[in-house]
Amino acid sequence: MKKVLLMAFAALTLGTAAMAQKIDNSKDKRHQAMGEVSNPFTTHKQMKKAGEPVSAWYDVIELITNSTAGNGLKRYVDFLTHDSLNKFIEDDGTIRYGGTVSVGHIFDPKDDLIQNTQNPENQLSRFNSYKLDSVAFSYLYVRNVDSIADGMGGKMPVVDTLFVAYWRGAQIRNSAFTDGTRYSLPNAQSEHWNSSKRMPTGYIDMDTFLLSSGANGTFDTTRVSNNNGGFENGWFSKVSSIKAPEGIKIAANSTGTNANTLTGFTFTFKSGVPVIVGADTAVFCYQLDPTKAPAGMRRSNYFGYGLHLNEGTIGWENTKFNNTSLLGLKPYAYATINGWNGYVAGQAFTNERFVASYFHISVDTTNGKPGVGLNDMETVKINSLFPNPTTGLVKANFETKTASDVSVNVYNLIGQNVKSMDFGKTAAGTYELPINLSSLNPGVYVISITAGNSTSTQKLVIAE
Repeated sequence: MKKVLLMAFAALTLGTAAMAQKIDNSKDKRHQAMGEVSNPFTTHKQMKKAGEPVSAWYDVIELITNSTAGNGLKRYVDFLTHDSLNKFIEDDGTIRYGGTVSVGHIFDPKDDLIQNTQNPENQLSRFNSYKLDSVAFSYLYVRNVDSIADGMGGKMPVVDTLFVAYWRGAQIRNSAFTDGTRYSLPNAQSEHWNSSKRMPTGYIDMDTFLLSSGANGTFDTTRVSNNNGGFENGWFSKVSSIKAPEGIKIAANSTGTNANTLTGFTFTFKSGVPVIVGADTAVFCYQLDPTKAPAGMRRSNYFGYGLHLNEGTIGWENTKFNNTSLLGLKPYAYATINGWNGYVAGQAFTNERFVASYFHISVDTTNGKPGVGLNDMETVKINSLFPNPTTGLVKANFETKTASDVSVNVYNLIGQNVKSMDFGKTAAGTYELPINLSSLNPGVYVISITAGNSTSTQKLVIAE
């Protein structure tokens, strides 16, 4: 499934007609994830009626798992390295170099896939303003070097640095591939990345974390597996949450027409081990027998993250929403290649890549007013779908607050419209509509009822 940037978007949002090409990383080395803490963010306050605001964690990988691409999702780890030629020596002696300098994720809380998670009531509408409270991500932090020579006959501690940048609203641009799959990136490609420093730029705010030896309260050193007689063959990762800076609010409006309703973050690692420019011999990962390592082998520290690859036959094709993983690969950190520079959308890879990420958001309570619930500002609400699951015929019970033109649309889990019905002008009140879906294949679908400018959705299962 080849994905190419739409020419219209290339001209309008990139300022160039150059096509951003899909990246074939199907032959990339896979790194074993020995274990990862399960989702630690299960406590939440669900969205209620009467305007009580939602305040909840959203698990990006759970969303992807519940899509049609979910069956092909496989878990690995990958590594962030600083900008030097530090080496990765594989268990067969093959030498590679660090390939990723920064990663992150853009989040869309309006995504219909939230309907298929454990907390479907937490899907926001286009009328919901919200704020980003915290972010979290899977990580592993390996310190091979705790101290280096200070040049005066003594030692000085090595302090590594992790930079977490935040993005919101108009800082995020939306685009799509020719198959309709949507994705987002921070700013214009020429504005979101500084190639001379290999660092993000144009963000709303950035946190800086100094990483020293042992437990530091936020990111702890992760020791690696020494299985099969080799060194660093498998990794146990952790999850760390970070309070987002104040002021990261995403504002909707009363008409629901604000398109800038996304938020996101990225993280970038810089090692405190000095770089030898042009001739670096440092090894950040060594998978050979450690007893045979060369004497005095120069080491470096590194930072890893949870990487999920879609290795199935069904691609990720969300044509309505913009959840996007962001990957800053080393070649693209220095120059524009095939239309990409700095961050590359995870959907641009042949085996689509997703970064294990979590977002905690709250519906905004500006000026002391309570946030609105999912349907509080909507003029239409689906009360029930019966039976659910169904074998084909379902009755949709819904209510409208004002007289409106009513239409029904049915979508599969990748956002394709598989059935549409127009019921014309309908007075305010409660109705029950029979919908015949016997022509559709068994599976999970989303029923969407629109009245005027308002839409309500619910998940429906069509059984065998």
